[in-house]
Amino acid sequence: MGESERGNVKEGWSAWWSFARIPEFPVEADKTALIVIDMTYQQAHRDYGLCKRIIEAGLEDDLSYYLDRIDRVVVPNLVQLIGAFREVGAPVIYTRCASLVGDGSDQTWRHRHFGVVTTEDSKDAQILVPLEPEEGDIILTKSGSAVFPSTNCEHLLRVKGITTIVVSGIFTNSCVEGTIRLAGDLDFRCLMPEDACAAMSPSGHANAVEYLDGNFCHVKPTAEIIRLLGAGAGAAAA
Repeated sequence: MGESERGNVKEGWSAWWSFARIPEFPVEADKTALIVIDMTYQQAHRDYGLCKRIIEAGLEDDLSYYLDRIDRVVVPNLVQLIGAFREVGAPVIYTRCASLVGDGSDQTWRHRHFGVVTTEDSKDAQILVPLEPEEGDIILTKSGSAVFPSTNCEHLLRVKGITTIVVSGIFTNSCVEGTIRLAGDLDFRCLMPEDACAAMSPSGHANAVEYLDGNFCHVKPTAEIIRLLGAGAGAAAA
């Protein structure tokens, strides 16, 4: 279908944004948590899991954008974000896709079909070394895509008094987007660090960011979120 047949793909957006836009909100360090989604060898490293299978299938060129963004953009920014959250004593929560029982029978039909089945102690299920969890961090094993329906993350956030979450990791237009959408319905305030997230394609990333921003979350660069977190920590201390 040509562009003229589809019409204006932005039609209706101005009307929507004219009234449906969430306000800015304070980032209070003692009420904010960082969620790092699926930055594991299984999904974010060329030599393991999904990427290895794609390369072995002769489709390495299709991964060039994704792996380059992971290495050059996402990991460096996550290192900064994680460090900033630890510095102010705010929770850092990691997720990974794995089977609690080992054979994938506790995972979704989609994940079993995609071959996203591994054990918790496998190399595939470990967080990338530059982002490794430290004592006091939380690691959740996901049996599906979005964090809330497939882990006890909501319970942990509630008991810790968390009202704001920063959702990062992969994939922007899948697990990250799904988590942010559900978080909105669970009444959490959400931030997305655009430069600490990645999708398989530029369009997949951009489309998710464009729709979520102002609707379910505020999309901001990592540096701005770190600044807000630091200001919130200072206000809490005062």
